[in-house]
Amino acid sequence: MNKTPEIWLKPGKEVPILAGHPWIFSHAIDRGIKGENGQIVEVKDSRGHSLGLGTWNGLTSICVRMLTRDADEKIDADFFAKKFKELNTWKKSNLPAKTTGYRVVHSEADGLPGLILDRYDDVFVFQLHTAGMDRLRDEIIQAIKKTFKPKAIVERSDLDVRKIEGLLDKPIAVHEGENNEPVTFQEAGINFYVDVMHGQKTGFFLDQRDARLVVGKLAKGKRVLNLFGYTGAFSVHAALGKAAFVATVDVSRQALETAQENFKLNKLDPEDEKNFLFLEANVMDLLRDKEIPGTPYDMIVCDPPAFAKSEKHMAQAIKAYTDLNADCLRQLNSGGILVTSSCSGRVTPEDFRSMLRLAAGHAQKDVRVLQWISQPIDHAERLAFPEGRYLKTAVLEVV
Repeated sequence: MNKTPEIWLKPGKEVPILAGHPWIFSHAIDRGIKGENGQIVEVKDSRGHSLGLGTWNGLTSICVRMLTRDADEKIDADFFAKKFKELNTWKKSNLPAKTTGYRVVHSEADGLPGLILDRYDDVFVFQLHTAGMDRLRDEIIQAIKKTFKPKAIVERSDLDVRKIEGLLDKPIAVHEGENNEPVTFQEAGINFYVDVMHGQKTGFFLDQRDARLVVGKLAKGKRVLNLFGYTGAFSVHAALGKAAFVATVDVSRQALETAQENFKLNKLDPEDEKNFLFLEANVMDLLRDKEIPGTPYDMIVCDPPAFAKSEKHMAQAIKAYTDLNADCLRQLNSGGILVTSSCSGRVTPEDFRSMLRLAAGHAQKDVRVLQWISQPIDHAERLAFPEGRYLKTAVLEVV
């Protein structure tokens, strides 16, 4: 039996690992392997005490990603099945009732760096971000089968981030079952379609569940403008929350067509022009128009794509967020509500709050904070891993 390769850390560099941080950077390593990328290694502190097992990649500054503190544990299908069962049981017990779409595995925050696993009823979609998880693909698939008895297993490792790990962009693949029928799931009793083969991320923005529930509660009697509406999830929540009027804006005609299907799925008539509008438009251009169709609005939902995808884009991203939110606030009168988000991990909550203050100043609006919303329970932040904190939503009211 081949012995697991070892790496030894410099004195004191074990402290973050003992606190639960899953990454080991190259500068923390004293000596050890220069082996195959993706292989399992045992990590030891400077005195030779075992810290557990992780996956190795010498191509990146993050050389090791920890999987377990037990060096005797075997990383196989049973290992993943046990993890999946534990996570699924805990998350289901904390999710809203009648919710069948949620994240089973949230990568580092759930102790499985490089793996995303989302569930849409009995269809499971996974992504492999790292060389280590890529080598464990078969074990992961077997564990999904063993734990959940899925109707279908889809892989969506069509990710640019894989290039950093020395991996090729993986074609979309169905590993189990078939995916010929539309996939549907429930979110707090509300029905949604999800395109697991071609949709963004794994097909749906599961991480905005808490914000959508808030919008549904606040929307009653209001005229709601949903910007970057994608497939209309915020719009459906608003409509079912008895909004007076709901407009959904997106640059993609296909996304808007899916949004209309989501309305029908919840017994809402998208052809009812008195109550609903679906507008194909560039949001930035639309906000600068003198009058947006359906104006005036009492509530605006602004959930844009990530503007800051790297550190070099930060200044540009903050300016874009500032201009966007200022334009939104200009559309609202006293009592108007803005629900605005940033999913850029490089934009900290403090950055986001400061940006919103600046946007309010540019819009000449006095604004109170009604609520701050972070990641939902199935995307929960790990205290020892602040790098996993990315989603920020503010619910603001114009005074």
